[in-house]
Amino acid sequence: MTDVWNLVSGAFSSLAPRLALDLASVYVLVQAVYVRLYPRREYAFTYWLLNLITFSVAYVLSGVRVEMGLSLGLFAVFGILRYRTEAMRIRDLTYLFVCIGLAILNGVAASGEGLVRVILINVAVLGVVAVLELGRSGHHEDTVTVRYDRLELLRADQRAALLADLSQRLGAPCERAVVEHVDLMHDSAELVVTYRPAHRGPSSNAS
Repeated sequence: MTDVWNLVSGAFSSLAPRLALDLASVYVLVQAVYVRLYPRREYAFTYWLLNLITFSVAYVLSGVRVEMGLSLGLFAVFGILRYRTEAMRIRDLTYLFVCIGLAILNGVAASGEGLVRVILINVAVLGVVAVLELGRSGHHEDTVTVRYDRLELLRADQRAALLADLSQRLGAPCERAVVEHVDLMHDSAELVVTYRPAHRGPSSNAS
């Protein structure tokens, strides 16, 4: 019984600092930054669980170099293939990779000086994200893809009228609109619109 207790306490003392560091880092990244700025709160669930399972795999296989590399490689390939089918935005995908990267770093961190280095890396990564995102929160911009039906406003001399119409339909000030595709058969176009979001983002389609 004493041997079992010593084994459990030793495993806990090794796991607890890394897990606490990982959960604290993800909390800052997801809850304090991402959820605060973006309306896609459903991704927070994905970020949390993907980070946790990646951390678990990295921690368990941290002592087996070949198997760990192979496992994480397969995990990354299937993860990318799966989530690319959801048409994630570049920014959302970047947060996804940051969550995975932090999980791997924290999962394989060695004790002592190695763990201190990983803590500094976590602070640096989160600091850069916070500066880039929260530092521009006063003039924060987001993008959305819309299907638009007024082709006459796509002319260069109608740019102001186009942005005014999009702002009225989306309920948010629109800064730019880029034409991605024009469907003359159905009198519609696909636009990538840059807007200043309020507390909630606009719908992903306009008509």
